[in-house]
Amino acid sequence: MKSSKANTVSTKKEAGASTSSIVGGLALSILALSWAAIFVRWTGEVPSLIIAFYRMLWCSLLVAVVVLWQGSLPGTVKALDRRNRLTTIAAGFFLALHFACWIGALQYTSVAGALVLYSIHPVLTLLLAPLVLREHAGRLAYIAVVITMIGVSLIAFTSGGEGESGLFGNILGVGSALFMAFYLIVARKMRSEIALSPYLLLVYSSAAILLLLMSMALGYELIDYPAKSHLFMVLLALVPTGIGHSLLNWASRHIAAYKVNLSSLGETVIASVLAYFIFAEVPGFWFYPGALIILVGIVLAMREGR
Repeated sequence: MKSSKANTVSTKKEAGASTSSIVGGLALSILALSWAAIFVRWTGEVPSLIIAFYRMLWCSLLVAVVVLWQGSLPGTVKALDRRNRLTTIAAGFFLALHFACWIGALQYTSVAGALVLYSIHPVLTLLLAPLVLREHAGRLAYIAVVITMIGVSLIAFTSGGEGESGLFGNILGVGSALFMAFYLIVARKMRSEIALSPYLLLVYSSAAILLLLMSMALGYELIDYPAKSHLFMVLLALVPTGIGHSLLNWASRHIAAYKVNLSSLGETVIASVLAYFIFAEVPGFWFYPGALIILVGIVLAMREGR
């Protein structure tokens, strides 16, 4: 009973975030997420499933330390009914599949190209949210989505792969967007059922288990990789996931899911700029007006009131 009350208090505290803290949290999240593509490239010739597995494994351990310190896990899990437990595990599976597809896309196309295709997830979220969350966006939100996708389309002219490998990378990019939309919708749905830290531990650990099983089924080597690769997989867990995705989950508990999705498109712009300076991946002319249009769409979406 005591743990259940503690969990209720925790979720009530989460509901009191100010607008400035939500905007600041999303900004920090986008900055942290933007380094994911860079770290993935720096891991070298490591299978995408292995990179995703270690990303989830180390992040699970990081969140476990926080949860153990809070002492909230046993009571929290016990308070969840069977349906909510399965829903939380499903969120972990969606996250695992998102990472597997997105990291795979990065290995077949440019950073900008992978991010452009991933950027269609706000449209998917906007279509799915009324069915799953009963969240109906206003007219300004749909205008923001149209504006944002115009920007995404402009950037698409400047990136992408060629031949069969490029097509496969494009398919993986679209898959990553679909699974991210499902993942953030579930995060929004579970906001009143479980406190954030235990929720993240259950999601990240279930994602790690699924990715481990998939890697073993395909016969991938689990450990024998260069120390440099392991270092960047740890950084993937600490920065883009530990900070970036955790803040996305936190923000999705306070504002509509499509707003979180649209704001995360800032990753497309920042990561592409980083790739330019680090990997000399020069965006085409249309990248710059496209990036500006994306930012305009994000601002409009955040101003739309429910």
